[in-house]
Amino acid sequence: MESQPAQSPRYCPNCHYPLPAFGSYCANCSQKYTTGKHPLRELVFEFVRSVLNVDSTIFRTMGALFIPGKLSNEYFKGRHKRYFSPLRIFFILAVIHFAALSYLGLDAIERQVAGQSEQARKRAHLADFRDQLDSNRQKVENAFAGQPGLTSALDSLESLFEDSRQDSFGFGYLHYDAAKGAFGSRQLKPTWRDVMEMPEEEFFRKYDVRGVFPQLQVRQIVKLNREGGSFTRYALGKLVWMVVFMMPALAALLKLLYIRRRRYFVEHLVFSFHYHAFAFFIVAVAALLVKAPLESFSGFFEEEVLLSVAFSGILVYMYVAMMRFYRQGWFRTFLKFGIVNFAYIFIFTLFLLLTLLASALMF
Repeated sequence: MESQPAQSPRYCPNCHYPLPAFGSYCANCSQKYTTGKHPLRELVFEFVRSVLNVDSTIFRTMGALFIPGKLSNEYFKGRHKRYFSPLRIFFILAVIHFAALSYLGLDAIERQVAGQSEQARKRAHLADFRDQLDSNRQKVENAFAGQPGLTSALDSLESLFEDSRQDSFGFGYLHYDAAKGAFGSRQLKPTWRDVMEMPEEEFFRKYDVRGVFPQLQVRQIVKLNREGGSFTRYALGKLVWMVVFMMPALAALLKLLYIRRRRYFVEHLVFSFHYHAFAFFIVAVAALLVKAPLESFSGFFEEEVLLSVAFSGILVYMYVAMMRFYRQGWFRTFLKFGIVNFAYIFIFTLFLLLTLLASALMF
């Protein structure tokens, strides 16, 4: 009986790991075995997978997300490959959420803030115009001295134009008072012309603003008044990170409430990511439906009705998810659910103020 010729050993072209005679993937780096020649069809599929990243995982993840507590339970059962990671699904739906909010109302807010900046700029320009008007009035009075009714006519002309040269904008900033040895607030009342037109260094000298931190505060306040319209979009872009930094605070609260359950901190963190991912998706859908041109459903798709339904659904989802994930009775869960929601208002407000403050300082 003739012996079969021995097959030459195969190696992974990516990591040079020895491959068995059967199978199409490397056990070390998971790359598919190939001779290097790709048909066009495979190149197109690779593009769809890598760039668009469309596969059954996203649909399986979204399906599990709609069942309260399931995605978190599945994750801690070790079934990680079936679903998107908690942080990944959180970020994807957070981006969709804030994009929908931007589509719903950002333009209107941006126009309103930009309109206020334009009004301030108009008042500053009007102050320049009044300076020119006063200067030209003096020339006219000198040229037509002694003409009857000249002063009354010029007074009537000036009364048609608002004099905004003395209009001021009041604001305060923190500074260190060396005499008192403590931080305090100092108030400024610069004219709108100075706020909108004066160079920074000249502004600091005129209003005696000294020190790096005080000048930073005043510089940003002036900039917000000059370029307020673009700040709205800038601040909205930072809200995603605000929610990210909120997650450990919420997880710490859940850790305290369930301290006797002896769960790891990361378990509460994953639960927070999954809950917020669902909330992001529901609010995004509600925001888009508000803009939907569906006249036959106009009564249902009113903003107040949709938002009420969305937030009610989010609250019910959270309560059921807490019961299923932490495995406690309905009464204990309801008490902890109430504490979480009450504390959430404080956490959200605190992080929102810190985010707006940081955005204003970095704008």
